[in-house]
Amino acid sequence: MADVPWVALGSFASGVGSLYLLAQLREHWEKPGARWFVATIGLITVWSAVYGTALLTSNPPVRLALEAITWGCLSWLGYVFVGFALGYTGRQETLESAAFRATALVPAGVTVLALANGRAGFLWTETVVSTATAGTIVSYAIQPLGYLAIFAAMLFVSFGTMLVFDTVLSYGPLYRREAIAVGLSPIPPGLAVLVWALDIGPAVNLTTLAFLPHLVLDAYAFLGSDMFEFHPATRRAGERAAIDDIATPVAIVDVAGRIVNCNPAAETMLGVAKRSVLTEPLDEHVEGDRFVPGEDDDRFGVANGGRRREYKLQQTELTDGGGSRLGYTVVFQDITDEIRRERRLEVLNRFLRHNVRNESVVIQARAELLAETLDGDEADHAATIERAVNRLVASGDKARTLSAAGTDDADLEPVPVREMVTETVDSLSADNDGAVTVAVPDDLTVRSQPVLLGVVVENLVENALQHGGTAVTVRAATDGDEAALSVSDDGPGIPDHELGVLDRGEETALSHGSGIGLWLVNWATTTLGADLEFDTSDGTTVTVRIPVASDPAVAAPDDD
Repeated sequence: MADVPWVALGSFASGVGSLYLLAQLREHWEKPGARWFVATIGLITVWSAVYGTALLTSNPPVRLALEAITWGCLSWLGYVFVGFALGYTGRQETLESAAFRATALVPAGVTVLALANGRAGFLWTETVVSTATAGTIVSYAIQPLGYLAIFAAMLFVSFGTMLVFDTVLSYGPLYRREAIAVGLSPIPPGLAVLVWALDIGPAVNLTTLAFLPHLVLDAYAFLGSDMFEFHPATRRAGERAAIDDIATPVAIVDVAGRIVNCNPAAETMLGVAKRSVLTEPLDEHVEGDRFVPGEDDDRFGVANGGRRREYKLQQTELTDGGGSRLGYTVVFQDITDEIRRERRLEVLNRFLRHNVRNESVVIQARAELLAETLDGDEADHAATIERAVNRLVASGDKARTLSAAGTDDADLEPVPVREMVTETVDSLSADNDGAVTVAVPDDLTVRSQPVLLGVVVENLVENALQHGGTAVTVRAATDGDEAALSVSDDGPGIPDHELGVLDRGEETALSHGSGIGLWLVNWATTTLGADLEFDTSDGTTVTVRIPVASDPAVAAPDDD
């Protein structure tokens, strides 16, 4: 062992270290970029073993053949490292492209030239095989084509390193340790190649020794930081899918409104192919309303193929690290169907408001007249018709009240709870049997929308009087920054199937509520942002939690 040159020992050590790293990679071969990383370490293994053997070989032809193999390893190493960088950073399309595969011709050609160099001298000439302390070395004059081959290999490695370091800049701390370690690892062997190629150091090539720190950095990235457990390919694929795979049209424009990128949904919306419209103004491809960069629009029409659809246009400003505006992300939310539904509801609302209500009033008046003029069963039938029409008219009035109520924060105002509850109870008690007890503090004021809160109180009290039993209690008390308003009765309790309808938020043919009252309570509390609770363990207790008016100056009603 003492007779083995130290450079050869270092080369063999690099080979053993790379074999160990390869053994650790076996379970990760299916991860993005892993196979290319294995190929990179495999080439280091071959290069280290071949060069270590070459230093111990005194036969000139064999020594020159081994030298040619090291040139092949040098040329292929840069190519496979780029393959690893592309796969690891999530650039699979580029990795599988014909252009990248075509670049394999460069290392393939260098390998052929190196193996044929003994006869033609393509890469080097003036070969001299000599024995030194470092072992059997080969000195020669590298030809321009040889320098070009070395430059190509270094260019590959530099490009791969740049891709890996781009991960640090783009994704921050998530992949920083892995990327820095792998990005720094090519530097020691790269410097050793330059020292050898430029003949500014010892005649022996020390690249295989420089593989030792390279392997240490790779081992840290792989074993210490889980290089293939958390890789940027996941995030890059997610970012791409976040735009490309969604059905919502998205376009990215610069400050002048020119298209920089767009997803397939935007291509379909505009009726264009992305490649044909890049760098062109988005406004030129919108047949409808005018697109203005940076301005949102609640109703933005786009006509494509003779059909017009309505969109809600939302733009998000894109800036660099210094805050300079770079452009906008433009999201087109299709609201065509929503607008059509609103229009149908408007028509239906007008129909119900005028036609149905007017006809109901006519029926109501005639039924009342018949009930007064007829006797016996006929009078009872007329009274039944009158009560049914009264319920129908009341339900329509409730629906219209809710439809007309505002929902903005500007509509919120202080509401004296006892005054509202008392007025409601007095009005309902006259038309319903049963006693209502009001236990509400005189000074309790909540901040709410009066119309919606009135809908809640009226329908809860009315439901308790009609279906709950003989005793109804309305209570209210403050609980922190909320007021808990509850309506209790001693009846059988609201059926589970009606509460289930409220939980689902829809009615079906086989499961429906008995009236619109609970629906109105549910809708109104949801609109107000209040909490609604039901307790049917002993009768029914419905509790609504509403924010208390916190400003004393506005809490008290105006005496004027």
